[in-house]
Amino acid sequence: MDKLWPKTMAGVAPLLVWAAHFTFCYLFAAALCTPGGGTDWRWWLLCGVTVVALGSVAWLLRRAWRRGWEGLLAQARLGSAVLALIGIAWASLPLLAAGRCF
Repeated sequence: MDKLWPKTMAGVAPLLVWAAHFTFCYLFAAALCTPGGGTDWRWWLLCGVTVVALGSVAWLLRRAWRRGWEGLLAQARLGSAVLALIGIAWASLPLLAAGRCF
């Protein structure tokens, strides 16, 4: 039971980044997407948030990779980082499809 919370957060940190990215992008797009156009800054803001999320998860993946594969916590770090990287990339695909909405 030694340091349970930091170990748990180390395993799920990439998934929390994914959840925050998903929530922000879809709520932002739903709230500000109006028919008839808008300004380009909205699309660029969502792209910027996506790049930051991808970069932070890639950094967490690199850090987990350098620590090795030994143990359940190391495998959870690697697995959640890979899953979050794929999830953020998949969730950002509507930005490309709905770019004109903004």
